[in-house]
Amino acid sequence: MNEPSAVLMIELLSLEHEQTGYQIEIGLTRDIGYARRRLTIDEFTYEQLNALAPYFGERMRLSLYPKWDPFRNSYYSTLVIINQTFSETLYFACSEYYVSQLLQLKEVDNPHVHEEIAVETTQPSIPPARRPRRRKSKKRIGRLVLQSILFACLVFVLLSLRMGGQDMDRAEGLEGPALGAGAEKIEQIVSLPFTPPVGVGKTEATPNQQDKPTSEPSETTPEPLEPPREQIKQYEEIEITGNKYAYSLPKGYVALSFDDGPSKYTKEIVDILVEHEVAATFFFIGNKVAHNVEAVKYASEHQMSIGSHSWDHSKMTDNGDKRNQNNLANTNKALEQITQMSITVFRPPYGAINDKLAAKVTEQQMKVLLWNRDSEDWRRKTPEDVLQFVHHTDPSGGVYLFHEKKITVEALPAIIEYLKGKNMKFVIFK
Repeated sequence: MNEPSAVLMIELLSLEHEQTGYQIEIGLTRDIGYARRRLTIDEFTYEQLNALAPYFGERMRLSLYPKWDPFRNSYYSTLVIINQTFSETLYFACSEYYVSQLLQLKEVDNPHVHEEIAVETTQPSIPPARRPRRRKSKKRIGRLVLQSILFACLVFVLLSLRMGGQDMDRAEGLEGPALGAGAEKIEQIVSLPFTPPVGVGKTEATPNQQDKPTSEPSETTPEPLEPPREQIKQYEEIEITGNKYAYSLPKGYVALSFDDGPSKYTKEIVDILVEHEVAATFFFIGNKVAHNVEAVKYASEHQMSIGSHSWDHSKMTDNGDKRNQNNLANTNKALEQITQMSITVFRPPYGAINDKLAAKVTEQQMKVLLWNRDSEDWRRKTPEDVLQFVHHTDPSGGVYLFHEKKITVEALPAIIEYLKGKNMKFVIFK
């Protein structure tokens, strides 16, 4: 399984042939920020990369994990070219020396001990009226049948006792007591459509139950003896502390995060999360909010954590301080007007962060959150591809980066079930 790395992404900035040799300039996104480096490479790898040119100024991501091809008896890697409208994955052969350069780069930049985020457990309740209807599984249907049988038996016993009492009154020449304000009422337990786990599901009364007079009991609509127990969600909230661009979690914890919303998929993602009684952190783009107000509101009402992903998804390390200040402030204002909550978490587009941008983020009373499990779902073709990525990574301590895409939505239920099967504890960030 892949181990988490402090180097999250390598961006190819330039490819050069100097008198001193062949070099590439790269941009590194790490847990401690963004930096530029120059690496010396061999002629063979240079020629392979140069054959993929021209690049026309697009962003280019180099793979961190070259692979060995036993049929061609050589290593190969990938270069992903990205712009606003498309992405393309190109393959190139590379040398063992190039592979060793990447390994050294990760060893140097990967500290042996990561600062783990302090865990602060809170369990705010989700209003039951806002929870989407659950799909009934076979197990839940079985419970419903069993509860229905028990309910029928209970009703039969109570009716038998009542009829027996009336027969005894008639035998003694007495009439049964008139049911009125002072009469004793028989209370019965209402059968729920599913059996919640311990502490789950505080159900509010329906409008019909609220409007019903308390002085006139109904033989067909029993009243609850006691309210159902309050729901305990299967996730926790974590407050980001420290000065690092936090992205790692303690062992046994896992976080799902979704970038580039709000979108037409936001509500569907939230419904899946709520159905599985977990939550995620959503990073919304400011200029999309006005066209998707209901999506932002829906995520907030269902207790999802909402963070900023900038106003326009620009590479903010290339912007000036004033532009970044306005970018962050405008995004927070748009989100806070809908959620009525402070936005405290920020994820920079492309993971590009430097000290100047970090300072502006701090001025907005926010923390930077990166990731350590990049699904790259934006370039995958099918839901199975996304799911296979999750199956081939160690989930423990992982902050997963997903995007609001159709294939990710389709893969999400299976992803959650897989992580639950690994006994992961889900978290959201604040």
